[in-house]
Amino acid sequence: MKKEVGVIGLGKMGGNIAQNLVGQGYDVVGYDVDAEAVDEAAGEGAESIDALAEALEPPRLVWMSVPHGDPVDETLDALADALDEGDVVVDAGNSDFRKTRERAESLDEEGVVLLDAGCSGGPSGALEGLSIMVGGDREAFERVEPLFDDLSVEGGYEHFGPTGAGHYVKMVHNGVEYAMMQAIGEGFELLAEGEYDGIDLEDVARVWSNGSVVESRLIRLTRRAFGRNPRLEGVKGHVPDSGEGRWTVETAIENDVPATGIAHSLFARYRSRVGDEGTFADKVLAVLRHEFGGHDVETENNE
Repeated sequence: MKKEVGVIGLGKMGGNIAQNLVGQGYDVVGYDVDAEAVDEAAGEGAESIDALAEALEPPRLVWMSVPHGDPVDETLDALADALDEGDVVVDAGNSDFRKTRERAESLDEEGVVLLDAGCSGGPSGALEGLSIMVGGDREAFERVEPLFDDLSVEGGYEHFGPTGAGHYVKMVHNGVEYAMMQAIGEGFELLAEGEYDGIDLEDVARVWSNGSVVESRLIRLTRRAFGRNPRLEGVKGHVPDSGEGRWTVETAIENDVPATGIAHSLFARYRSRVGDEGTFADKVLAVLRHEFGGHDVETENNE
């Protein structure tokens, strides 16, 4: 595979993907609806999707890191017109796997292959190595597999099946993430407001990060958050959801799977947005989302 890639969407994830690839010797052509993001991104910039396609040598490989929903449809519509038979597009966002199947069928009519790649690791992972869950045509995957290898940590990518399988696995991953975060938040609330005053929450997270059965990246990020703000003062416990938890619960209902923990964690996020400040557990979730994904945190000063 030639080391040439187009990257569409140059925000927190796509911008770091472009920087990572340039650092590994790839020729990168980037495009974003925000012209300023194009100017600041690593690699060569393009003024439009047509210009990006013209700058790449066929067969082309295009990586998309754009928000789910209409932005994905609009981008793929433009790519369908700009690309040629044999080109490959990777949707690396958190798209609904059902929509992914529809989009792949539409692109297939133009001879363009859509691979779905759910990515975990956040902006730091985009720079240092992601966990990547891939679905779609096996032959196309094998053709561009070196890209997934270069962007992932060791052992951190796999092809899971036909179109939509990558986004499906990532959807379930995020549902599990919701439930894990909820348990972490509730546990630290019990520590903060329970039997013993003055327990150092950063120290708890440090101990739990070294040999404990709950040791995880989420616990390490919790420790980092408490290191910055030991009692999360000024933080509002308003916890958004970006869609994947909803899709997981919907899919569990459709398949008669009793995903009770995930469902509870989703509804807890809804509840967190009713009222002023939320619980301490909600505050933990809010700062965790910031730590791993750079999501905004509401505070008393930025209402």
